[in-house]
Amino acid sequence: MAPSSDSRRRTRRAYLGVVATVVLLAAGLSGAWYYLAGQLDARVTRAIAVARANGTDIECPNREVFGFPFRLGIRCDAVSLDGDGSRMRATAGAFRSAAQIYQPNKVVAELDGPLIVDTADAPPLDLRWGLAQASATFWTQGLDHFAFVANSPVVALAEPAAARQPLVEAASTETHARRRGDDLDLALTVRGAKIVAPGAPSFPSIDTASDLTIGGAADWLTGRARGQSPRQMMSGREVTLRSLLVKAGSASAELSGQFSFGADGRLSGDFKLMVDRPEEIAALIGQAAPQFASIAKTVASAVPFIGRPRGGKTVIDIAARDGMLSAGIVPIGPLPPLR
Repeated sequence: MAPSSDSRRRTRRAYLGVVATVVLLAAGLSGAWYYLAGQLDARVTRAIAVARANGTDIECPNREVFGFPFRLGIRCDAVSLDGDGSRMRATAGAFRSAAQIYQPNKVVAELDGPLIVDTADAPPLDLRWGLAQASATFWTQGLDHFAFVANSPVVALAEPAAARQPLVEAASTETHARRRGDDLDLALTVRGAKIVAPGAPSFPSIDTASDLTIGGAADWLTGRARGQSPRQMMSGREVTLRSLLVKAGSASAELSGQFSFGADGRLSGDFKLMVDRPEEIAALIGQAAPQFASIAKTVASAVPFIGRPRGGKTVIDIAARDGMLSAGIVPIGPLPPLR
């Protein structure tokens, strides 16, 4: 039986309703995107103006907002920063940052190298990488999580320009900072680090990893610690060091423990040091600093006597009391206080 004219009209109205809804949604999304793009551009302009008023010039040539319709970000052809009365200047390549419309509280940014850093107190540095990407997640209290990843980073002296002089390189590096209640979680990983400066000893590549929590330091993510000295930042804070691992070849050393710094900047805490192949570590120290070769060898030979075996490694208990270190009953000596 052929469909009735009423049925055809209802179908047509339904179709037109769907089309109208899609058009309205598209128009609303477009309007919202362009409104947010204007707000973003205005905020960046204000932030640059505030920085300039505080003595720091930031340049972002050919800046534009991009990403329509599902992303919203800022990009420019290059980035430069000139601050502190020209005592520090940094320049880098193209910059891009963006957030997804459906997740506006997470921003991802990329920066192209090289990054040239020139300060009044040190020779200019040339930093390069394969990919450098940062991400930041914001919540009700501001910055909630920050991460930075760089592949194949190389640090070099920028001068002389005709003969760029690499100093240190690595396969990759990662940094993470996360708010956890009132505390701050920090993690840092460097893989395949090597000293490549002219005349440097030939060492195996080094892997390092650290994982710790600093009590009551979550507000550092909002810049609360800006301008404070290390002593002011750390005084009275409890720190949990889950792991600080350094591995070179088949040798490794891993430190863990809980500690704090007093008002005078002196360290107190209890640690466990797990050492694998201490004789190889001593050989590396002797290669890097021949004047300490005999001391390192003596300490390595004493490791089995002051520690205890665990899983083929040696564990040493280390105590710090007001800046004085000891391994068991063996005194090690003082540590300088934080300044």
